[in-house]
Amino acid sequence: MKHKLKMLLRELVARAVYHTPLWRLCDLLAPKRMVILAGHCVEAPSNDFLPPEMKIREETLAPILSWLKERFDGVRVADGWRRLHEGGGRSLFALSMDDGYRDNVTHLLPLAEGLEVPVTVYLESRPLDEARVNWTHKFFWLVERLGVDELAVRYADETHLESDNVRTHQVAAEGVDVIYRWKRALKYDFDPVERDRVLDALFAREGGDEAALCAELYMDDAGVAALRDAGWELGGHTVSHHVLSGLEEAAQREEVIGGRQSLVERRGVGCESFAYPFGRSWDFNEASVQAARDAGFECAVHTHAGAATRGSDPYRLSRWMIDDQAQLHLIAAEACGAFELFRKVGLDLSE
Repeated sequence: MKHKLKMLLRELVARAVYHTPLWRLCDLLAPKRMVILAGHCVEAPSNDFLPPEMKIREETLAPILSWLKERFDGVRVADGWRRLHEGGGRSLFALSMDDGYRDNVTHLLPLAEGLEVPVTVYLESRPLDEARVNWTHKFFWLVERLGVDELAVRYADETHLESDNVRTHQVAAEGVDVIYRWKRALKYDFDPVERDRVLDALFAREGGDEAALCAELYMDDAGVAALRDAGWELGGHTVSHHVLSGLEEAAQREEVIGGRQSLVERRGVGCESFAYPFGRSWDFNEASVQAARDAGFECAVHTHAGAATRGSDPYRLSRWMIDDQAQLHLIAAEACGAFELFRKVGLDLSE
Protein backbone atom coordinates (compact mmCIF):
# COMPACT_ATOMS: atom_id res chain seq x y z
CA MET A 1 0.00 0.00 0.00
CA LYS A 2 2.82 2.41 0.89
CA HIS A 3 4.46 1.83 -2.48
CA LYS A 4 1.16 2.38 -4.33
CA LEU A 5 0.63 5.67 -2.53
CA LYS A 6 4.17 6.74 -3.41
CA MET A 7 3.59 5.91 -7.08
CA LEU A 8 0.30 7.82 -7.06
CA LEU A 9 2.02 10.88 -5.59
CA ARG A 10 4.77 10.50 -8.18
CA GLU A 11 2.22 10.61 -11.00
CA LEU A 12 0.31 13.55 -9.53
CA VAL A 13 3.45 15.62 -9.02
CA ALA A 14 4.86 14.79 -12.45
CA ARG A 15 1.65 15.58 -14.32
CA ALA A 16 1.14 18.80 -12.37
CA VAL A 17 4.57 20.22 -13.23
CA TYR A 18 4.45 18.98 -16.82
CA HIS A 19 1.02 20.33 -17.72
CA THR A 20 1.21 23.64 -15.85
CA PRO A 21 3.72 26.48 -15.34
CA LEU A 22 4.46 24.96 -11.92
CA TRP A 23 7.67 23.57 -13.41
CA ARG A 24 9.08 27.12 -13.42
CA LEU A 25 8.57 27.51 -9.68
CA CYS A 26 10.20 24.12 -9.02
CA ASP A 27 13.10 25.09 -11.25
CA LEU A 28 13.66 28.26 -9.23
CA LEU A 29 13.39 26.59 -5.82
CA ALA A 30 15.50 23.50 -6.51
CA PRO A 31 19.30 23.59 -6.70
CA LYS A 32 20.92 23.68 -10.13
CA ARG A 33 20.89 20.16 -11.49
CA MET A 34 21.77 17.90 -14.40
CA VAL A 35 19.46 15.11 -15.52
CA ILE A 36 21.25 12.44 -17.54
CA LEU A 37 19.12 10.28 -19.82
CA ALA A 38 20.54 6.82 -20.52
CA GLY A 39 19.65 4.47 -23.35
CA HIS A 40 21.25 1.89 -25.59
CA CYS A 41 19.84 1.93 -29.11
CA VAL A 42 17.70 3.96 -31.45
CA GLU A 43 15.44 1.41 -33.13
CA ALA A 44 17.02 0.25 -36.40
CA PRO A 45 17.30 -2.93 -38.53
CA SER A 46 20.73 -3.62 -37.00
CA ASN A 47 19.23 -4.13 -33.52
CA ASP A 48 16.00 -5.98 -34.41
CA PHE A 49 16.74 -8.93 -32.14
CA LEU A 50 17.47 -6.88 -29.02
CA PRO A 51 14.67 -6.60 -26.42
CA PRO A 52 12.32 -3.58 -26.34
CA GLU A 53 13.83 -2.18 -23.13
CA MET A 54 17.07 -1.55 -25.02
CA LYS A 55 15.52 0.52 -27.84
CA ILE A 56 13.77 3.82 -28.39
CA ARG A 57 12.24 5.07 -31.63
CA GLU A 58 13.31 8.39 -33.10
CA GLU A 59 9.72 9.65 -32.90
CA THR A 60 9.72 8.93 -29.15
CA LEU A 61 13.13 10.41 -28.42
CA ALA A 62 12.84 13.60 -30.45
CA PRO A 63 9.95 15.17 -28.46
CA ILE A 64 11.71 14.40 -25.17
CA LEU A 65 14.89 16.13 -26.31
CA SER A 66 12.95 19.04 -27.79
CA TRP A 67 11.01 19.63 -24.55
CA LEU A 68 14.19 19.57 -22.49
CA LYS A 69 16.11 21.80 -24.88
CA GLU A 70 13.46 24.52 -24.69
CA ARG A 71 13.91 24.78 -20.93
CA PHE A 72 17.42 23.61 -20.05
CA ASP A 73 20.91 23.52 -21.53
CA GLY A 74 22.00 20.33 -23.28
CA VAL A 75 25.50 19.17 -22.36
CA ARG A 76 27.87 16.26 -22.56
CA VAL A 77 28.10 14.42 -19.24
CA ALA A 78 31.62 15.48 -18.22
CA ASP A 79 31.01 19.06 -19.36
CA GLY A 80 27.79 19.12 -17.36
CA TRP A 81 29.55 17.97 -14.21
CA ARG A 82 32.04 20.82 -14.58
CA ARG A 83 29.27 23.36 -15.19
CA LEU A 84 27.42 22.31 -12.04
CA HIS A 85 30.43 23.55 -10.11
CA GLU A 86 30.63 26.84 -11.98
CA GLY A 87 27.24 27.91 -10.65
CA GLY A 88 24.75 30.21 -12.39
CA GLY A 89 22.93 29.66 -15.63
CA ARG A 90 20.17 27.22 -16.40
CA SER A 91 19.99 23.65 -15.21
CA LEU A 92 21.25 20.95 -17.55
CA PHE A 93 20.30 17.76 -19.34
CA ALA A 94 22.48 15.19 -21.05
CA LEU A 95 21.72 12.26 -23.34
CA SER A 96 23.93 9.20 -22.94
CA MET A 97 23.98 5.87 -24.76
CA ASP A 98 25.71 2.72 -23.52
CA ASP A 99 27.83 0.10 -25.27
CA GLY A 100 28.55 1.74 -28.66
CA TYR A 101 25.94 0.37 -31.04
CA ARG A 102 26.01 1.06 -34.76
CA ASP A 103 22.63 2.81 -34.72
CA ASN A 104 24.19 5.57 -32.58
CA VAL A 105 26.00 6.58 -35.78
CA THR A 106 23.43 5.71 -38.44
CA HIS A 107 20.28 6.94 -36.68
CA LEU A 108 21.06 8.96 -33.55
CA LEU A 109 23.79 11.15 -35.06
CA PRO A 110 21.54 12.83 -37.66
CA LEU A 111 18.70 13.16 -35.15
CA ALA A 112 20.91 14.79 -32.51
CA GLU A 113 22.60 17.07 -35.05
CA GLY A 114 19.21 18.20 -36.31
CA LEU A 115 18.14 19.08 -32.77
CA GLU A 116 21.59 20.46 -31.89
CA VAL A 117 21.79 18.24 -28.82
CA PRO A 118 25.19 16.91 -27.66
CA VAL A 119 25.47 13.22 -26.79
CA THR A 120 27.74 11.04 -24.66
CA VAL A 121 28.34 7.44 -25.78
CA TYR A 122 29.95 4.91 -23.44
CA LEU A 123 32.03 2.45 -25.42
CA GLU A 124 33.12 -1.10 -24.69
CA SER A 125 36.57 -1.57 -26.18
CA ARG A 126 36.53 -5.31 -27.00
CA PRO A 127 34.04 -5.04 -29.88
CA LEU A 128 36.39 -2.50 -31.45
CA ASP A 129 39.63 -4.32 -30.68
CA GLU A 130 38.62 -7.95 -31.17
CA ALA A 131 35.20 -7.98 -32.94
CA ARG A 132 33.72 -9.82 -29.95
CA VAL A 133 30.42 -9.21 -28.19
CA ASN A 134 29.45 -9.77 -24.56
CA TRP A 135 27.32 -12.76 -23.57
CA THR A 136 24.01 -10.87 -23.45
CA HIS A 137 23.95 -10.46 -27.22
CA LYS A 138 24.42 -14.16 -27.86
CA PHE A 139 21.65 -14.80 -25.34
CA PHE A 140 19.22 -12.46 -27.13
CA TRP A 141 20.26 -13.89 -30.51
CA LEU A 142 19.51 -17.42 -29.27
CA VAL A 143 16.19 -16.38 -27.71
CA GLU A 144 15.07 -14.95 -31.05
CA ARG A 145 15.88 -18.20 -32.85
CA LEU A 146 15.01 -20.84 -30.26
CA GLY A 147 12.59 -19.24 -27.81
CA VAL A 148 13.18 -19.18 -24.06
CA ASP A 149 11.79 -22.67 -23.37
CA GLU A 150 13.94 -24.40 -25.96
CA LEU A 151 16.98 -22.41 -24.89
CA ALA A 152 16.43 -23.61 -21.31
CA VAL A 153 16.33 -27.22 -22.49
CA ARG A 154 19.49 -26.87 -24.54
CA TYR A 155 21.27 -24.97 -21.80
CA ALA A 156 20.41 -27.79 -19.38
CA ASP A 157 21.65 -30.44 -21.82
CA GLU A 158 24.92 -28.60 -22.32
CA THR A 159 25.51 -28.25 -18.57
CA HIS A 160 24.25 -31.78 -17.77
CA LEU A 161 21.59 -30.39 -15.44
CA GLU A 162 17.98 -31.35 -15.18
CA SER A 163 16.09 -29.02 -17.50
CA ASP A 164 13.53 -28.37 -14.78
CA ASN A 165 16.31 -27.00 -12.57
CA VAL A 166 17.37 -24.60 -15.28
CA ARG A 167 13.77 -23.62 -16.03
CA THR A 168 13.25 -22.53 -12.44
CA HIS A 169 15.48 -19.55 -13.20
CA GLN A 170 13.08 -18.31 -15.88
CA VAL A 171 9.89 -18.63 -13.82
CA ALA A 172 8.63 -15.09 -13.49
CA ALA A 173 6.48 -13.48 -10.89
CA GLU A 174 3.17 -12.28 -12.23
CA GLY A 175 3.68 -9.36 -14.59
CA VAL A 176 7.46 -9.76 -14.84
CA ASP A 177 8.99 -10.54 -18.22
CA VAL A 178 10.29 -14.10 -18.51
CA ILE A 179 13.22 -13.13 -20.72
CA TYR A 180 14.27 -10.50 -18.18
CA ARG A 181 14.24 -13.06 -15.35
CA TRP A 182 16.18 -15.57 -17.43
CA LYS A 183 18.79 -12.95 -18.29
CA ARG A 184 18.99 -11.88 -14.63
CA ALA A 185 19.62 -15.48 -13.56
CA LEU A 186 22.43 -15.84 -16.11
CA LYS A 187 23.92 -12.57 -14.89
CA TYR A 188 23.84 -13.24 -11.16
CA ASP A 189 23.03 -16.88 -10.35
CA PHE A 190 25.08 -18.94 -12.81
CA ASP A 191 28.86 -19.31 -12.87
CA PRO A 192 30.00 -16.72 -15.45
CA VAL A 193 32.75 -18.87 -16.95
CA GLU A 194 30.37 -21.80 -17.45
CA ARG A 195 27.62 -19.46 -18.69
CA ASP A 196 29.90 -18.00 -21.34
CA ARG A 197 31.09 -21.44 -22.40
CA VAL A 198 27.56 -22.77 -22.79
CA LEU A 199 26.25 -19.74 -24.67
CA ASP A 200 29.29 -19.80 -26.97
CA ALA A 201 28.67 -23.47 -27.72
CA LEU A 202 24.96 -22.99 -28.40
CA PHE A 203 25.63 -19.89 -30.47
CA ALA A 204 28.15 -21.76 -32.65
CA ARG A 205 25.84 -24.77 -32.96
CA GLU A 206 23.10 -22.53 -34.34
CA GLY A 207 25.47 -21.13 -36.95
CA GLY A 208 26.33 -17.92 -35.15
CA ASP A 209 29.27 -15.85 -36.41
CA GLU A 210 30.55 -13.59 -33.64
CA ALA A 211 32.52 -11.24 -35.87
CA ALA A 212 29.53 -10.83 -38.20
CA LEU A 213 27.21 -10.22 -35.26
CA CYS A 214 29.60 -7.62 -33.88
CA ALA A 215 29.82 -5.86 -37.24
CA GLU A 216 26.04 -5.81 -37.55
CA LEU A 217 25.41 -4.52 -34.04
CA TYR A 218 28.36 -2.34 -32.95
CA MET A 219 29.96 0.73 -34.49
CA ASP A 220 33.46 0.35 -35.89
CA ASP A 221 36.45 2.69 -35.70
CA ALA A 222 35.06 4.81 -38.53
CA GLY A 223 31.89 5.27 -36.48
CA VAL A 224 33.90 6.24 -33.41
CA ALA A 225 35.79 8.81 -35.50
CA ALA A 226 32.53 10.20 -36.88
CA LEU A 227 31.12 10.74 -33.39
CA ARG A 228 34.39 12.18 -32.12
CA ASP A 229 34.53 14.60 -35.04
CA ALA A 230 30.90 15.58 -34.40
CA GLY A 231 31.96 16.77 -30.95
CA TRP A 232 30.32 13.99 -28.95
CA GLU A 233 31.80 12.80 -25.69
CA LEU A 234 33.05 9.22 -25.93
CA GLY A 235 33.39 7.68 -22.48
CA GLY A 236 34.52 4.37 -21.02
CA HIS A 237 32.35 1.30 -20.39
CA THR A 238 35.05 -1.32 -19.63
CA VAL A 239 36.65 -3.81 -21.99
CA SER A 240 33.92 -6.46 -22.05
CA HIS A 241 30.93 -5.33 -19.95
CA HIS A 242 31.41 -7.61 -16.95
CA VAL A 243 29.50 -7.13 -13.70
CA LEU A 244 32.38 -5.42 -11.96
CA SER A 245 31.35 -6.35 -8.42
CA GLY A 246 31.70 -10.02 -9.40
CA LEU A 247 35.38 -9.58 -10.24
CA GLU A 248 38.46 -9.40 -8.05
CA GLU A 249 40.00 -5.94 -7.70
CA ALA A 250 42.81 -6.63 -10.18
CA ALA A 251 40.36 -7.85 -12.80
CA GLN A 252 38.18 -4.79 -12.26
CA ARG A 253 41.15 -2.54 -12.87
CA GLU A 254 41.99 -4.40 -16.07
CA GLU A 255 38.43 -3.88 -17.30
CA VAL A 256 38.14 -0.21 -16.36
CA ILE A 257 41.67 1.04 -17.01
CA GLY A 258 42.24 -1.22 -20.02
CA GLY A 259 39.04 -0.04 -21.67
CA ARG A 260 40.02 3.60 -21.28
CA GLN A 261 43.55 3.04 -22.54
CA SER A 262 42.23 1.38 -25.69
CA LEU A 263 39.94 4.31 -26.46
CA VAL A 264 42.45 7.04 -25.66
CA GLU A 265 45.60 5.52 -27.12
CA ARG A 266 44.18 3.76 -30.18
CA ARG A 267 41.32 6.10 -31.07
CA GLY A 268 42.29 9.48 -29.73
CA VAL A 269 39.12 10.11 -27.73
CA GLY A 270 38.98 12.12 -24.51
CA CYS A 271 37.24 9.46 -22.42
CA GLU A 272 36.39 11.87 -19.60
CA SER A 273 33.51 10.00 -17.95
CA PHE A 274 32.70 6.35 -17.26
CA ALA A 275 29.55 4.20 -17.05
CA TYR A 276 29.46 1.13 -14.80
CA PRO A 277 28.22 -1.91 -16.79
CA PHE A 278 24.59 -2.71 -15.95
CA GLY A 279 24.92 0.10 -13.45
CA ARG A 280 22.79 -0.95 -10.49
CA SER A 281 24.24 -0.37 -7.03
CA TRP A 282 25.04 -4.09 -6.64
CA ASP A 283 26.83 -4.21 -10.02
CA PHE A 284 29.80 -2.15 -8.82
CA ASN A 285 31.56 -1.50 -5.53
CA GLU A 286 34.26 0.63 -3.92
CA ALA A 287 36.96 -1.13 -5.93
CA SER A 288 35.10 -0.18 -9.13
CA VAL A 289 34.90 3.45 -8.03
CA GLN A 290 38.60 3.52 -7.19
CA ALA A 291 39.46 1.96 -10.56
CA ALA A 292 37.46 4.71 -12.31
CA ARG A 293 39.35 7.36 -10.35
CA ASP A 294 42.73 5.76 -11.02
CA ALA A 295 41.94 5.36 -14.71
CA GLY A 296 41.64 9.15 -14.99
CA PHE A 297 37.89 9.53 -15.41
CA GLU A 298 36.51 12.79 -14.03
CA CYS A 299 33.14 11.27 -13.12
CA ALA A 300 31.12 8.07 -13.44
CA VAL A 301 27.45 7.20 -13.87
CA HIS A 302 25.14 4.40 -12.76
CA THR A 303 21.55 3.48 -13.71
CA HIS A 304 19.51 4.48 -10.66
CA ALA A 305 17.19 7.37 -11.50
CA GLY A 306 17.77 10.82 -10.12
CA ALA A 307 19.50 14.12 -10.82
CA ALA A 308 23.07 15.29 -10.27
CA THR A 309 23.69 18.42 -8.22
CA ARG A 310 26.83 20.18 -7.09
CA GLY A 311 26.85 18.05 -3.94
CA SER A 312 26.60 14.70 -5.75
CA ASP A 313 29.38 12.13 -5.59
CA PRO A 314 31.08 12.53 -9.00
CA TYR A 315 31.63 8.78 -9.25
CA ARG A 316 28.00 7.91 -8.49
CA LEU A 317 25.98 10.16 -10.78
CA SER A 318 22.38 9.08 -11.40
CA ARG A 319 20.78 8.50 -14.81
CA TRP A 320 17.22 8.09 -16.09
CA MET A 321 16.97 4.94 -18.22
CA ILE A 322 14.85 5.48 -21.34
CA ASP A 323 13.29 3.14 -23.87
CA ASP A 324 10.23 3.46 -26.10
CA GLN A 325 7.98 3.49 -23.01
CA ALA A 326 9.73 6.59 -21.61
CA GLN A 327 7.25 9.01 -20.04
CA LEU A 328 8.04 12.65 -20.61
CA HIS A 329 6.07 13.92 -17.62
CA LEU A 330 8.28 11.88 -15.25
CA ILE A 331 11.48 13.06 -16.93
CA ALA A 332 10.13 16.62 -16.79
CA ALA A 333 9.51 16.37 -13.05
CA GLU A 334 13.12 15.34 -12.48
CA ALA A 335 14.51 17.90 -14.88
CA CYS A 336 12.62 20.83 -13.36
CA GLY A 337 13.67 19.89 -9.83
CA ALA A 338 10.28 18.80 -8.47
CA PHE A 339 11.57 15.38 -7.42
CA GLU A 340 14.70 17.02 -5.98
CA LEU A 341 12.51 19.15 -3.70
CA PHE A 342 10.80 16.02 -2.39
CA ARG A 343 14.21 14.41 -1.78
CA LYS A 344 15.05 17.29 0.52
CA VAL A 345 12.20 16.19 2.82
CA GLY A 346 13.21 12.52 2.65
CA LEU A 347 10.93 11.21 -0.11
CA ASP A 348 12.52 9.92 -3.32
CA LEU A 349 9.94 9.76 -6.14
CA SER A 350 12.43 8.92 -8.89
CA GLU A 351 12.20 5.12 -8.50
